[in-house]
Amino acid sequence: MGLKVLLVGNGAREHSIAMKIVENDAKLFSYMSRENPGIADLSKKFSIGDLNNFEKLKKYRNVDFAIIGPENPLANGITDYLEDKLGIPTCGPRQNVAKIESSKIFTRYLMDIYNVPGNVSYMIGKSVEDLDVAVDEFGTDFVIKPDGLTGGKGVKVYGDHLTNIHEATKYVKTLINREGEYLIEEKKKGKEFSLQVFTDGSNILPMPLVRDYKRAYENEEGPLTGSMGSYSLPDHNLPFLSKKDYKDALNIIKKTLKALNQNTGEKFKGILYGQFMKTEDSIFLIEYNVRFGDPEALNVLKLLQTDFLQIASQIIDGNLSKAEFQKQATVCTYLVPQGYPQNPVKEEPVEVDPAINKDIFYASVYRDKSTIRTTSSRAIALVTKGDDLESAKIENDRKITQIKGNLFYRKDIGTYL
Repeated sequence: MGLKVLLVGNGAREHSIAMKIVENDAKLFSYMSRENPGIADLSKKFSIGDLNNFEKLKKYRNVDFAIIGPENPLANGITDYLEDKLGIPTCGPRQNVAKIESSKIFTRYLMDIYNVPGNVSYMIGKSVEDLDVAVDEFGTDFVIKPDGLTGGKGVKVYGDHLTNIHEATKYVKTLINREGEYLIEEKKKGKEFSLQVFTDGSNILPMPLVRDYKRAYENEEGPLTGSMGSYSLPDHNLPFLSKKDYKDALNIIKKTLKALNQNTGEKFKGILYGQFMKTEDSIFLIEYNVRFGDPEALNVLKLLQTDFLQIASQIIDGNLSKAEFQKQATVCTYLVPQGYPQNPVKEEPVEVDPAINKDIFYASVYRDKSTIRTTSSRAIALVTKGDDLESAKIENDRKITQIKGNLFYRKDIGTYL
């Protein structure tokens, strides 16, 4: 009799988690805000509703445990509800420690108070005048961030999203009216990378490092997106990082988790994802996420050899011991509607050759009778493994020809940037 597992969420990230859940004969039960065709087809049963309406989860009382995909329900206490109200063990942090993503100010304070390395210079702003003080200190090398969750769209970098001080002032006023305060950070220049770990609050198992591509067009040009794709390498490191850089990033995560436990009295159980930047002289934390990255989850889960459900169970039980990954490269490419992200075409049909179904992860699409159609966001992620990055990219490009639709993608995903 297979395990009964509840999965909450409905993006490509959750589709990749769903595949790992059913890989070892577990029964998948899914709760989605809209139907993801890939997750629906893998599910024994699924329902649709607001992911922050936890009452709808009562029907899943008899599952063995739950896995939470996106950050919003975690920030709003879904783990607390499932565990305390319904008695469902959950792989995902409780609300008190999920603050490390839902409050950027909390994270910077935490790193400061507990002397966690990798913190950037920052100020908490409560007025427009505080922006002036920050400009005096940082010049125009600054970033403005709201405190709370913004779906990846709230961070504004001067010189990129903000072209002059007037625009920065206008944005600051919006944040003051909405939240009462905001975060100003010194802008760091370098190369970003993603380090994700499994943790039961005491034991920490790192996953392969991943590099993603945020810009819509080749050569890192055009508007910023959720991500157009990502790659990982067979040695699980990245070409621009030394072994020391990797150890430094992992050390930042370890010290953060210790600080979080000391500060809240609770252990962080689940996946912690650190977005880091390598500058000329150091490693800095850009931000934390309390769940898998998207697309980074797709790269690492493609390589995961250990039973994912065993890992999830051990995280819940506090005896996490093993997570092994294949020593191969991965390339993940997002196919998106023409015109994305500014003026995407919608309702367009998409056809996928069944031969590549195991490499396809549906994101923001829907099923119209038997036809898959696009929405205004990223449509499909394609992930391919290879003995090296070049062979993974060549095979990935070949498989893209087996997807038909009014879509475009970045052809340079999997090249070093």
